[in-house]
Amino acid sequence: MSTLPHDIPDLYLSPVVLALDARIQELASLDLPHLREEVALVSDMADWTRDMRETALLRAVGYLIDCHGWDLAWDQRGIRLTHRHRHIVLGVPVTFAEFLSEPAPGSVEPRSLVRPD
Repeated sequence: MSTLPHDIPDLYLSPVVLALDARIQELASLDLPHLREEVALVSDMADWTRDMRETALLRAVGYLIDCHGWDLAWDQRGIRLTHRHRHIVLGVPVTFAEFLSEPAPGSVEPRSLVRPD
């Protein structure tokens, strides 16, 4: 395994990870209503579906951060940064999972088809 960087994005990995980790910590300090508001403001996206919330949250995490060729995506363990065949996963706080698993705005819980007597 080579210890030397292969290209410019490799050189930027550490500053990018540190910047993204700081942003994740900033968002982690927010409670769920404030996280929802911050994500809506910086992503300029609706949160009608889980896919839309995932995209919006990734935009909020990467807001004003130059990732220098590293792409952000969701992983089961957190946020995955990928460049070519290299990747790293950053952990995320519980509030991110709560935000992503919220029901869509205006949705109602399914009711039983059996009427109570």
